[in-house]
Amino acid sequence: MTVLSAGKSKTDRRQRILEAARFLVLRQGLRATTMEAIAREAGVAKPTLYGYFPDKEAVFGGIVEDLVSAVMQGFEAALAAEGDTVVRIGNALAAKYRVIGKQLEGSAHADELYGEHERVAAPQFRAVEQRVEAAITAELDRAGVARPRQLAQLLLAGAYGIGRKATSAAEIGPAIRLLTERLVGPEVK
Repeated sequence: MTVLSAGKSKTDRRQRILEAARFLVLRQGLRATTMEAIAREAGVAKPTLYGYFPDKEAVFGGIVEDLVSAVMQGFEAALAAEGDTVVRIGNALAAKYRVIGKQLEGSAHADELYGEHERVAAPQFRAVEQRVEAAITAELDRAGVARPRQLAQLLLAGAYGIGRKATSAAEIGPAIRLLTERLVGPEVK
């Protein structure tokens, strides 16, 4: 059980609640995780938990918000790094799916969580996908690719499939980099 000290700030307490909820959701699934269990795991009273989150869906939304932030930080850092277009795009997509893969790795409830994120957090993930697609399209356009948006969409679909089907976070990067090399490499002028 994780316990908060009385001196923790509201931000620290909120983050602690989200960490407790993430732990429970990955261990027992979203449906089996209750607000009571989250409060107990976070070491807060139920009224305190409800002061931060009105319901379990809001808690899950907070988890998704943190995940989206981590995904975008990793993606943007890798895309802005040194290297040619193929390497940077491959590393950026690998970083994106590595974050997701590490979050879900070892959880027997990964499929449930993927399905639930599509229901509860669809607008957040659509916005992320649009930003990622626009960034990759811009990189492909700068590299002289004839149909950058279509290639970006194909690349994203393939990376999504790799991310969903990977059995470990460690295999995601090499597979996505190979996909990028094979799809983007021949197109870059």
